[in-house]
Amino acid sequence: MRPEALPSRGPALATLILLLLLLVATAVAARAAPQGSGSLQTSIAACDSGDRAACADAGMLLSDVESPAYDPFLSLRFLQQACAAKQAKACGRLALIFYAGEGDVERDLPSAGNFALRACADNDRDGCEVAEAVFAEPGSPQFDAEKALRYRRVNCTYGNRRSCIDLARILYAMDDRLPAEQIALNACVPGDPASAEICAFGNRLQSLRRKAEAEREAAIQAARNAQAREDTVFDQYMAERDYDGALYYSLYHLRSKAHAERAIMAASRAGALSSIFKDHFYVLEYWFPSGPVAQIAASQIARTRSANDCGIWNCTNMPGASTARWRAAGGGRSTSSYRGSSSSYTPTPTPSSANIAKQTRDKYRSYNCTGSRRLPDSHPVCQ
Repeated sequence: MRPEALPSRGPALATLILLLLLLVATAVAARAAPQGSGSLQTSIAACDSGDRAACADAGMLLSDVESPAYDPFLSLRFLQQACAAKQAKACGRLALIFYAGEGDVERDLPSAGNFALRACADNDRDGCEVAEAVFAEPGSPQFDAEKALRYRRVNCTYGNRRSCIDLARILYAMDDRLPAEQIALNACVPGDPASAEICAFGNRLQSLRRKAEAEREAAIQAARNAQAREDTVFDQYMAERDYDGALYYSLYHLRSKAHAERAIMAASRAGALSSIFKDHFYVLEYWFPSGPVAQIAASQIARTRSANDCGIWNCTNMPGASTARWRAAGGGRSTSSYRGSSSSYTPTPTPSSANIAKQTRDKYRSYNCTGSRRLPDSHPVCQ
């Protein structure tokens, strides 16, 4: 074949070379251009057209420290437009920028707190964490312990271990120990070195709680045992039909209205009211202002009351009054055959019923008007 018969390849080769050069130039240009510049320009254009989500995208890209287009000051324009349109992530990023004071943007805690509240209200994690930091910073004019505690709870719920630790310690200091323990143990990840502190704190609170519960249960059981022993003594009196002994034990040892009522009602049903010491009825009259026990006490007092009987608390303590009452009760009459005789023997006088009653009343007053469980000084019993 002759050479002039071969097809000419010059133009085709030149075209191929040109295409290869264009591809290389495009790749070089792409490598030289800032990463994401196309998406940034697209987002900016869309934002300028009114797309607030695009404003958020532009602002997030400009405020990303990993982006070649990083420019926090420029990002404010787009983030503020997006935040005003309730784009929570934009509000959260603004809170971070103002809290940290990035680039040419000065630190501004009031602005950080404002944007953080708006972001956290829409469950943005960054916003909630900045809110906690702003309101928990003691030197800040925005310091607010109540708000800081609120946002610590939120962040702990989101899984922020540091917030959980701080929250647990604050609740413990406020003596709210069970929630503190629960928060600490919920934040604990066994085996995780980063959880060692919160795990130890939670376990210590749990140990203290269990110890306190055991001591409280032991005290309750001891009180129950003591009550059971006291009930056993009372039941023994009742089984022996010693109603006076049962009533005395109820009034002066148990100090129990319920037991006193059981004793006196049993004595009434058994027809044994005459076995009850008279002054016990005065106590019952005071303890039971109304009801069947009050009626029994009133009837027994009326049946045995004498002209000189002043009751258990109405007796006067004026000088000579006791002697007068003793004489009126017959204590002044001499019945001894030895009185006035020539014998040197003087019999020992026996106490009168009035003296016995007075001693009983004095004992009752001493019991009820002194000590830690004393009645008020103004009470008639203590006069």
